[in-house]
Amino acid sequence: MAVKSTATPEPSLRHSKDFPGFPLAELHAHLATSLTPIVLWQIAHANGIKLQQRDFRAFQEYVMLSPERRMSLNDYFNRIYHPILDRISSGTHAVQQATYETMGGAYREGGISLIELRCNPMKHNLDAQLDLDHIIMAMIHGMEQALLEHAQLSAGLIFCIGRDLSYQQNEIIIQKAIRYHRRGVVGVDVAGPANPQFHLKDYAALFARARKAGLGITIHSGEVAEATDIWEALEHIQPSRIGHGIRAAYDKPLLAELARRKVVLEVCPMSNIATKAVSGMDEIKLILRTLQEHNVRFCINTDWPAVIRGCHLRPQLEMLRDSQALTESEIIQANRTAFAASFIPKPGGLDAYL
Repeated sequence: MAVKSTATPEPSLRHSKDFPGFPLAELHAHLATSLTPIVLWQIAHANGIKLQQRDFRAFQEYVMLSPERRMSLNDYFNRIYHPILDRISSGTHAVQQATYETMGGAYREGGISLIELRCNPMKHNLDAQLDLDHIIMAMIHGMEQALLEHAQLSAGLIFCIGRDLSYQQNEIIIQKAIRYHRRGVVGVDVAGPANPQFHLKDYAALFARARKAGLGITIHSGEVAEATDIWEALEHIQPSRIGHGIRAAYDKPLLAELARRKVVLEVCPMSNIATKAVSGMDEIKLILRTLQEHNVRFCINTDWPAVIRGCHLRPQLEMLRDSQALTESEIIQANRTAFAASFIPKPGGLDAYL
């Protein structure tokens, strides 16, 4: 197994107009929402998928969110994410192209030299009509193609179990993550809308097995619900990272516990604004200042970079600086935190998995 490098790219802010003038790390981006509407449109038509919108501009407007066009998480999940985006990015050819386009594009256009891309492979096999291993191998091939083209890119896949899936289905996803660990699956996650039938304590043994196999652990938690689900994650799963975690800013004992455990929060500002998880930029600023004041480690991420206007990582960092939510030195530190908290074995392209 390759050893993770502790070296972090040294930033340079000599030319403020080029800010951020240093390599970036992205730890929280989802497969289906990392595809631009153009690529989604092309894949849909290449595979004969009938879309409700017959004009590209109408399709683009329908799937895109922005600070002006906001939609709750559940509404977007039910109206767009699962019925449209997951469907388009399903099948071996689609997921391979999606993974390749996302990772390669992040490096070429976004200045991102390290990316962890997460997905639930069962959301991309057309309700079990397609073999799950073929779907996973297609993702791996797409990642390998991007790594082969860009030797300085480091990349890995994170598999999400679903709050809306059965225990048996989620167990299969964890087993697949362990099986493909040496091929580039670097971590496991829990994602999806709240479900009263889903309890993290039921999955403690599964996540312990994943950790023993060398996989990193992150949990979507504290995004729109009360912070109690973060407490549950800490108690039963012991993740090293929390996806979003912004509700922790309103729970002082939890802030102290996160700081003590050195858990890293994967904060996604523009996504939280567009999906109504926060009221707006003022609340994002309050949350980030609170995390800073309580010494809680965090990094900045996109979540849904291609379907939210202004959500790519560089524009977000500029926005946070210009709004004085974070200083330039705090942004540099958040980026360093992302490199240090990555589950990827080591920087260095395809060699990391050979």
